[in-house]
Amino acid sequence: MPCKTILKSKNPKMNLDKYAGEWVAFVDDKLALHNKSLNKLMCDFKKAKPKKKPSVFLVPRKDEGPYILIVS
Repeated sequence: MPCKTILKSKNPKMNLDKYAGEWVAFVDDKLALHNKSLNKLMCDFKKAKPKKKPSVFLVPRKDEGPYILIVS
């Protein structure tokens, strides 16, 4: 059975399978941008002149396990 990447938020669950292998940026539980390159994603986000900082993460491919972010 293929692994599904699901974002849990206040909104109904969002299936992120179509963004597998890409970086995604969320603002207020909404998908703002996605790109295969983190550098390009952040450049595009800065050009949009956002009022809030995004939550950014890499959506794992089906053959990869989940990523764990450790902030120290």
